[in-house]
Amino acid sequence: MSTQKPEGRERRRLVPVRWRGAPLGIAGASALGLALFAVAPVGAEPAPRSAADSAPQQHTRPHKPRTLPAPPQIRGLDFLLGTFTCDYAPPPGSKPATMTMTTKRAMGGHYLYTDARMQPGDVVGRATFGWDPVAKKFINQYHDNWGSNGNYAAAPWKDGHLIFTGSLSQVVKPDPSGETTGVPISLHDDYQVVNKNHFTNHQTMTFSDGTVLKGTYDCRRA
Repeated sequence: MSTQKPEGRERRRLVPVRWRGAPLGIAGASALGLALFAVAPVGAEPAPRSAADSAPQQHTRPHKPRTLPAPPQIRGLDFLLGTFTCDYAPPPGSKPATMTMTTKRAMGGHYLYTDARMQPGDVVGRATFGWDPVAKKFINQYHDNWGSNGNYAAAPWKDGHLIFTGSLSQVVKPDPSGETTGVPISLHDDYQVVNKNHFTNHQTMTFSDGTVLKGTYDCRRA
């Protein structure tokens, strides 16, 4: 009997497949088969490249979002830009005060932020000015470190006057508990520009009992 191995064949020893000492079931065998197919045999020919793989890579520029320009009406508030010192002439019976304020553009010019400090009292407030394109009015939202807050609106400039009207919830005495007393006030702010370094605000305050008080802010560029 010839002991020569058949050409092209190798003697193989069949070993039963077991998993943790137990015969491998159908599901286990299938999983093992998938795992074996996932590994390319040594010396195998590489898979042909597709047309997409062979095509030269093209680098595209990232999409730049469209920027909406600020509304032209917002330029009607440019007189506020910069730093001003405002002397406040109060209603009779009240003490004069001084306010320092700085206004800057924000959100690409869509809004203006005014940070202000009033002395005496050390009241720190912020006003946010903008333009409402639907109502076609200027808007102003105010709040301060006492807890006072208000919302106002103004039609466009007319005859040299920009008049904001709205309501203010005025805190009478701040309290760290977050609860205190206050008064609702209807405000009428009449802004007038004297020159690029000087403007005034004639303010009228109307209280719920019908009392009307008037004061004036005289603001000059610092």
